[in-house]
Amino acid sequence: MVKTDLPNVGMKIGIELEHPLMNKSTKFVSQVMDIIDEKAMFIATPIAKNVLVPIDIGKIIKISYFKKNLGTYGFNAEVVERKNVGDISYMRVKKIGEVFRIQRRNFFRLEVLLNGEVNVIESQNGNEKTISVLTKDISGGGVRVISKEALEVGSAVEIKIETKNKPIVVQGEVLRCVLYEESNYNFDIGIIFKDIDKKEREQIIAFVFDYQRRMRKKGLI
Repeated sequence: MVKTDLPNVGMKIGIELEHPLMNKSTKFVSQVMDIIDEKAMFIATPIAKNVLVPIDIGKIIKISYFKKNLGTYGFNAEVVERKNVGDISYMRVKKIGEVFRIQRRNFFRLEVLLNGEVNVIESQNGNEKTISVLTKDISGGGVRVISKEALEVGSAVEIKIETKNKPIVVQGEVLRCVLYEESNYNFDIGIIFKDIDKKEREQIIAFVFDYQRRMRKKGLI
């Protein structure tokens, strides 16, 4: 672990709280208020539907965050203290183990901005919906998108990506959903393609290489 892997003061972070008996987890949004040292920090008590969500002392949470030019990181932490000062509610958390980088690369990934939609087919909370997304990169194995709405990790989805020719439509599963700070989009979502046949994968790979060819011809890459 290096110091630059840690979240900065003021940075938005994602908090994931596991519920082992229910075999599911809950995600919240928080913010780093102060860094005590490399193992402890103060973070804001998360809010859901404009209501504070206090997390019990001793609970283990997963903290995730995105750092520009470095990537997405995460670590497990224990809630060791809860405090209220006036109208401000916050917690002291202690990092458990090392910071890990969230990275999956099985295929060459093309950085490209494309409009798309993600339709949630099945999720643990039964929340089926369709959200608009913007791709950040795509490969034969999956796609990274940003959105103004969060998606539940593990959800089965159908992704539709608009291209110059035929739209790409494939099934997938949400592997990651963390906060995104680089634009007015709020969430960075990683989706792995599932049950994709050879023809669909070849369509995606062909799109990736054709896009590269056109960008090279224009002298843009």
